[in-house]
Amino acid sequence: MDQQLSITESGWVFGPAVKGIRMDSRLVQPGDVFIAVSGSLLDGHEFIQQAIDKGAVAIVGEKPMGRLPVPYIQVQSSREAAADIATSFYKHPSKDLVTVAVTGTNGKTSVVYWLSAILNAANIKTGLVSSVVNDIVCRKQPASLTTPESPDLQAYLDQIRNCGGKAAVVEVSSHGIVQQRVRGTIFQLAILTNITREHLDFHGTMERYVDAKATLFRMLPSNSLGAVLNADDQHFETVAKASRAPVTSYGIKAGDIRGQVLQETAWSTDIRVSGLNLDFITRINHPGRYNVYNVLAVTAAAIRLGVTQEILQREIPNLPSVPGRMQITGGQRGPMAVVDYAHTPDGLYQSLLTVRKFTEGKVWLIFGARGGRDRGKRPEMGRIAAQYADYVIVTADSPNFEDPQKIADALIEGIRQVDDTKLKLVELNRALAIHYAVRHAEKNDVILITGRGPETIQHFGNEDVRLVDAEVVEEALQERWRQEGSHVPGIS
Repeated sequence: MDQQLSITESGWVFGPAVKGIRMDSRLVQPGDVFIAVSGSLLDGHEFIQQAIDKGAVAIVGEKPMGRLPVPYIQVQSSREAAADIATSFYKHPSKDLVTVAVTGTNGKTSVVYWLSAILNAANIKTGLVSSVVNDIVCRKQPASLTTPESPDLQAYLDQIRNCGGKAAVVEVSSHGIVQQRVRGTIFQLAILTNITREHLDFHGTMERYVDAKATLFRMLPSNSLGAVLNADDQHFETVAKASRAPVTSYGIKAGDIRGQVLQETAWSTDIRVSGLNLDFITRINHPGRYNVYNVLAVTAAAIRLGVTQEILQREIPNLPSVPGRMQITGGQRGPMAVVDYAHTPDGLYQSLLTVRKFTEGKVWLIFGARGGRDRGKRPEMGRIAAQYADYVIVTADSPNFEDPQKIADALIEGIRQVDDTKLKLVELNRALAIHYAVRHAEKNDVILITGRGPETIQHFGNEDVRLVDAEVVEEALQERWRQEGSHVPGIS
């Protein structure tokens, strides 16, 4: 039997037949090493034969296995092994890049997008790995996880390096940290946006969730460019103490870099940025106070990365829209619809607060909750919905393996604790829920659709259903305008 994979004192050694690393047996190709992971729903060890049939040349797992036709290496932790094997196989790509991590409950994707845009404008060729898209400099690829599994992350970083990239900005989730997906990645800078309730189904307590975020900052080398932290966040001190690297803080109320809000309109905010030898006025052409914090995070990180004030002042007004983040359709003939990814209590509150500022009529909210995720936040989100929306439609998000009606019931519980007259409709068919709101909203109303952003698939148990909120909204608006005898294209 050819030994295509072995572990020595100096690390993992690969034979000439090894072509890649996989943790999903469905994706195995001839020459791949398959790493079996025991998950919460499925056990990868049960798919070892499938991987071998597909051409795997070596298997790594945690459980004792019988005789196999390819080498099998048993390890204590498959996830740790996957990260170590992948970083070795791809020759530690993060060492050749200025690699930046962005973590936090809300705002990660916007910060990743905007920091990469600023760095590219500063002629620092930068790739990004996010929950929406993976831009490896040469081309863009769709994303499926906030933080890819470690073999995929190392492959993306390797491709960014091979495409001539000098930097990479990576969106890092708490799952990604705990599950060792970023193990072996050398981050030169790490950014924290904020920490509010999320993923308690996974972490168990808020303290463990905060500690998971803090772990990323413990990973920073002491001689790195450091940590960029939100000084206005209630968990700032905890994370700052965890960092072994220098801390740069930002905020509106406190921080090394401060943002003073000068003028706030429905669609933009003028701010003065000062601190750390900065002093300039700029406009953020994206709505909401939360985007002020996102821009301040980008500014602080960019300064640590050597970007000048001149470039920041020039580029902040040009920051691009982020798919599925306050994505606007309609408006000319009404009603206006806004698709947003908000899926946490704080995210929902911020989105509703922002929409309320530019709504002349009523605010409609269409929302659900993800199955298999923090069940305790559902009544809280229902209370927020009833408090800040005028009409609430409860629908399905991606229930996964939960009963959609039971998820809806938990949201409705929270709504009724505040004002049950706000509950306009319960319609678990998300497309029908959107069509209902578009048909019944007045022309000066705004329909906010939250939870999924740019996602294209709803997951119902083992069934996947294609549904893109923005596409359904556009279809519903066109149908309404046809009935009204007028066709006006949507704007976004």
